[in-house]
Amino acid sequence: MLKKEQKRKQKSLSPKEILDEAFSFAANYPNDPMALSASLMVVAKTIYLNILGPEQTQMMMDAFVNGIDNYEVKTATLH
Repeated sequence: MLKKEQKRKQKSLSPKEILDEAFSFAANYPNDPMALSASLMVVAKTIYLNILGPEQTQMMMDAFVNGIDNYEVKTATLH
């Protein structure tokens, strides 16, 4: 039940609110650059999910991990 509430809360947050929460989390770990990196990836993924939907978000995350050399872009998405 807690996970559903957290997901619902995430959907209702604006991108700025999500970014603020990510920076607050990362501020707890000032000597860990991976905490900031992970926080920013969560922000990006959440924004992509809200704007692009799960299918395109999955494709983008896969492209980030595996490289974009083998992907065909049908419609450009501006960031």
